[in-house]
Amino acid sequence: MNVRRTFALGALLLATAAAVWWTWPRPDTLIRVQRGGIAVITDALDRDTPLPDTVRVGGSGAKRKIRVVNEDTVQHRLAMFTVPAGGQTDYTVPLGTFGGACSAHPSKKQLTFVIQ
Repeated sequence: MNVRRTFALGALLLATAAAVWWTWPRPDTLIRVQRGGIAVITDALDRDTPLPDTVRVGGSGAKRKIRVVNEDTVQHRLAMFTVPAGGQTDYTVPLGTFGGACSAHPSKKQLTFVIQ
């Protein structure tokens, strides 16, 4: 195989991988409760930031998808979402503002979701 064909094949594979990654269905927001009960929001590049008191969820369409992954050994409640220990749950939420108690905040604070 010559260099030009090898380069073309590599470019095709890279373009295909990028297209699959870009179009793969994923939630509008991913929240992970780590061991020890502290929650983080994970962005599209797998960077974690601490869960704020107000989570703003944007996306397309009339509803938004929120995925909550509980990596802890106990059940957690994040406002209106309850996730069993070691579980993962996807929620489809309409536009609006929702809130409640959050067991994944260090001081058991309130958590508010603003779905835009």
